[in-house]
Amino acid sequence: MNEIKKLSELDEKQIDQVMSVFVEGFYNVFSSISKDKEKLHKLFKYSFDYDRAYAYLQNGEAVGVLGLSDYQARPLKLSEEVFAEIMRGFAGKVAYKQICKVLETPHTMKPQEIFIDYIATNPMCRSKGIGTQLIEFVRDTLGYKHIKLEVFSKNPRAKELYERLGFNSISVKRDFMTILKGYGNRIFMRWDAE
Repeated sequence: MNEIKKLSELDEKQIDQVMSVFVEGFYNVFSSISKDKEKLHKLFKYSFDYDRAYAYLQNGEAVGVLGLSDYQARPLKLSEEVFAEIMRGFAGKVAYKQICKVLETPHTMKPQEIFIDYIATNPMCRSKGIGTQLIEFVRDTLGYKHIKLEVFSKNPRAKELYERLGFNSISVKRDFMTILKGYGNRIFMRWDAE
């Protein structure tokens, strides 16, 4: 049986599965903080807002995750204490400040808008419709009039998926760091209820 639940409704094993999916899905981004996936797993386990993130469960196993922002807050809030424990020293403090700027600054939105901050699936389950079902869940169940998201220009498969789901490009932001890392430009997309 397949279902989508808030992280706050999951058991400890499923939470750990979600963290593995998240770390694996964004390892290329977060490996600059640490190459140790176990450290990243622990760091994010205590950073998620479990009521702003949803897991896709396939036969009780978490194989997908999606996090949502609104005009008030984002789905990740890093704990400086946990970060300091995991990422010791001066480099850890610098990394904490940098990542907080990226992950915690609220998006500029109106009350009836939501932003899909992240979406990831287990590598063994990609191209099986899980991302589609997570986005359809947000679109069809949560009642927002506008959904925004961001995709890198070097990820054409994701961009095509979002276009198939009714998202349109609304702006492109040239970001030196994402270009330098090989991700390309940041493309912002939006879906509007009819």
